[in-house]
Amino acid sequence: MNIESTTPVAPNDSESQRPVPEAIRQGASATTESTQNSQRRIRRSKTFYGICVSVSFLSIVVLAVLLISIAVQGRSRLTPTLLTGAHSTSEPASSGMYPAIIGSLSICAVCALSALPLGIGTAIFLEEFQPTNPWLRRLHGFLNLNISNLAGVPSIVYGLLGLSLFVFMFNAFGQIKVNESSGTELMGVERYYQILTLAGGGDSVLVRQTDLSLPTITITEPIEAVDRDGNTFRLEVWDPKSGTPKPKDPATRHRTVRLGQSGGAYAKTSWYYFRLPFGRSFLAAGLTLSLVILPIVIIAAQEALRSVSPSLREASYGLGATKWQTVRNVSLPAAIPGIMTGAILAMGRAIGEAAPILVVLGATVAKNSGPQNLMDTVVTMPVLIFHWAGDPQVTYQQLAAAAIIVLLLVLLLMNSLAIYLRQKIRVE
Repeated sequence: MNIESTTPVAPNDSESQRPVPEAIRQGASATTESTQNSQRRIRRSKTFYGICVSVSFLSIVVLAVLLISIAVQGRSRLTPTLLTGAHSTSEPASSGMYPAIIGSLSICAVCALSALPLGIGTAIFLEEFQPTNPWLRRLHGFLNLNISNLAGVPSIVYGLLGLSLFVFMFNAFGQIKVNESSGTELMGVERYYQILTLAGGGDSVLVRQTDLSLPTITITEPIEAVDRDGNTFRLEVWDPKSGTPKPKDPATRHRTVRLGQSGGAYAKTSWYYFRLPFGRSFLAAGLTLSLVILPIVIIAAQEALRSVSPSLREASYGLGATKWQTVRNVSLPAAIPGIMTGAILAMGRAIGEAAPILVVLGATVAKNSGPQNLMDTVVTMPVLIFHWAGDPQVTYQQLAAAAIIVLLLVLLLMNSLAIYLRQKIRVE
């Protein structure tokens, strides 16, 4: 039997010296270059990731240091008095921020009620009802560009705009004057003169003001008056020179004034008191803040509507729904979580704004309650913190730190409530 040899045969010298084909060499070179590029991209990606992590960690460290320093400085002032009291210049230790909390929530309520419906409606119109005419499409793009630019305008500019537009309304309805009937009063106010009676102790009655141009009145004869409960009666006049004895009955003294007694103008307002212009009121402040957050709400709502799958709209159209029915029943419900996210961010900015409030309402913090009517002024938490932090007394600086903690807690509470509502709507 012949057994074949399995020993490999050495190649000839001519075969070993044969040159490597050019295509193989180019392929090997391309593979090497691709490997190097891949490794270079991986290194760059790791470097960029490390930079991002370092910046994020640095930001967290700075935030933690700020929070810890504020907590250490203000922990001694975190008392019930801080939440129930008002600002006091005579007793700084007993100062509180209750009027500021109510004022900030009131302004944010006006801001939300005006900015959110208008911003969401504008976003729906710009995103869902885009024009087909070339000129209208250019106008559509111009509006979107300006809305994006307005989102970056400093808030102090909106404060100046609100001062001219809402506080004074370009003096179109008359100038606002101190201690005088200002502008055009539409409802919710009754004008009187306040007259001191013979009862003493600051007891007074009201006489209706018929001529708004007269800031005072002098009583020379019996006149019709109104008590604090709104009851009408005849106000008698007692002349010391007539020889008539001074009334001694308390009820009679309450309805009698001295001859020549003068009284100043007094305005009795209801909660729905409304005038034009708005003046330095929390209504004007809330509308000014609505201008600040309006571009943010519009942009966030537009992005939320863009994220809705086009197949949902096409399916709605395929079932015979109109454009408005598709927007109302398909696009808008699907975009609500994203819209609410933008609204949360916008309201978080609004409650912390101080510059527009300082321009519209001023820096006054001496107020013991929340707003009594629509035209009433208020104190806000950022303005109160600004005032306390700038005071050289250590007590006020500690109160400022404690107020910052309260402001953060109020903001977290508002955001938590909004997030809960968003998640509930998403599940449903």
